[in-house]
Amino acid sequence: TPLTAINGWAETIMNGEVRDAGDVKKGMGIIVSEARRLTNMVEELLEFSRIQDGRFNLSMELLDIESELEDTIFTYQELLRQDGMQLIYNPPEEEIPLVPGDPERLKQVFLNILDNAAKYARDGKTIEVSVFSDSEAATIQFRDHGPGIPENELPHVKEKFFKGEKHKARGSGIGLAVCDEIITRSGGTLTIANAPGGGTLVSVRLPFAPESGN
Repeated sequence: TPLTAINGWAETIMNGEVRDAGDVKKGMGIIVSEARRLTNMVEELLEFSRIQDGRFNLSMELLDIESELEDTIFTYQELLRQDGMQLIYNPPEEEIPLVPGDPERLKQVFLNILDNAAKYARDGKTIEVSVFSDSEAATIQFRDHGPGIPENELPHVKEKFFKGEKHKARGSGIGLAVCDEIITRSGGTLTIANAPGGGTLVSVRLPFAPESGN
């Protein structure tokens, strides 16, 4: 699907079939957007191949998970704003102990979840991110206000290559599977559910390092 859009618009512009400057700019924007999507799909497929043949590794260290999350939000917040969406961040009320994890991989998880929320819950206009903890683990929750996920699809959304009926044309179907692999190997859990009142609620739970427990 990305290649079809890229080739179609590139040929249309190259052949001079689009003369209006606004339409040319729109076409170039589509080419850039679809090229990025194609890049993401290729990267996800490479990650999947690494998982399959045992080359998928994490560089674990003790992390300030709140700081890592805030970096990700800062990276993505402006992109969402330009797309007409609002990202609301609810920081923790108390300091959260360190958690073991791979900072780059966890940012990959957070960005993937935010990207899914932006794509599939666009009509909801708002994404909320919250962080809190108990005596054993930190939890990061991502809540959108879109249509949610059909109940019959919820048990399958983390399966490799699964794509729901409404979104068959988008993505590779392995982004969430890779995210689940990262969180599981970090000793945590990734859960996806429909939020009370509508929308989707994604929760990432990461246990504290033994020496950092409350």
